[in-house]
Order: sequence, then structure tokens, then C-alpha cells
Amino acid sequence: MRLKNIVYRLNGYYKFGKAAPKLRGKVYVNRVGEIQIGKNLSVVGHPWAVQFTSTKGANLTIGDNVYINAGVGIAANHKIVIGDNVKIGPRTSIFDSNYHRLDSADQSDLARKIVIGNNVWIGADCTILPGVTIGDNSVVAAKSTVNKDVPENVLVGGSPAKIIRELIIEDGWVRA
Repeated sequence: MRLKNIVYRLNGYYKFGKAAPKLRGKVYVNRVGEIQIGKNLSVVGHPWAVQFTSTKGANLTIGDNVYINAGVGIAANHKIVIGDNVKIGPRTSIFDSNYHRLDSADQSDLARKIVIGNNVWIGADCTILPGVTIGDNSVVAAKSTVNKDVPENVLVGGSPAKIIRELIIEDGWVRA
């Protein structure tokens, strides 16, 4: 596919990396804020469309060699950073905002930064909630809800996600 066609299909992307993204299926981009994409982004938008949103003043940054599967929704209302060599499974939701308060006494920030480290694998049907950092090389098991920080080199799972075990990751090893 020619870069001209990709730019048309990705109407609204702020920056391209060195290599144009690889797209299959439907990808919706709602951009008022900033979206930055590294090289070799691969998105599968079928059988379910993928959606990227960056609201006014927000920043969504996606690193190099990232794979995003079908049905993923990523919405930045403040800031979301996705590292290099990250794999995101189908039907996963990553939202940095709760969009509304729980009750009149709730004075917490609605939007809080999300950071997903390098070489992370997020399984199918996961939910990543506002304010979470997922450490490098970690794995989030399918159907998990991540509401607290995840350290480096661990497998987490459940709702809410808890550490299942530590992972042995050799220096320089990249998830294929």
C-alpha cells in the first residue's frame, strides 16, 4: 500500500515513524490531541475495528514494533505511552480517564497517565485503567483488569490483576 493511501486511511495521525504502519481491516482515528507512532506499527482491524482517540491536549505515543490486535480501543485524555515491542491482544481497552466521578465527594483526577513498558504482552479482553504503569517484559493474562502498577518481569492475571509469578527474561530478549 502506498504511503499516500495510508495517510488517507489514517487521517489525523500526527507523526509517522521511519516505516509506515501496516494496517488490515478498519482503524478509526479520533484526533484532536497528539498521536505519535514509531516504526513498524502493525494493526489488525478485523473482524473488529481498532480505535485510537486523543482528545484536546492529550498525547498518545506508540513505540516501535508494536502489534495491536482486533477490537482494541485506546483513548488518551491525558497521556498514554506504549513502549517498543509491545503486543496487545484482541478486544483490549486502554483508557486513561474514568470520564466521570463516582459521586459528589469524589475529587480525584479523572485522567491519569498510563505507561506500558517495552516488550510487554497484553492478552485478549484486558482492561488497563487510569494511572497504571506496566513494567518492561511483563505479561498481562487474558481477561485481566489492571488497576495497579505492574512491576517488570512478571505475569499478572485476574480481576483485579495480581502477580502470578516472576518471569525469567534474558538481556536483549524480544517477544516475537
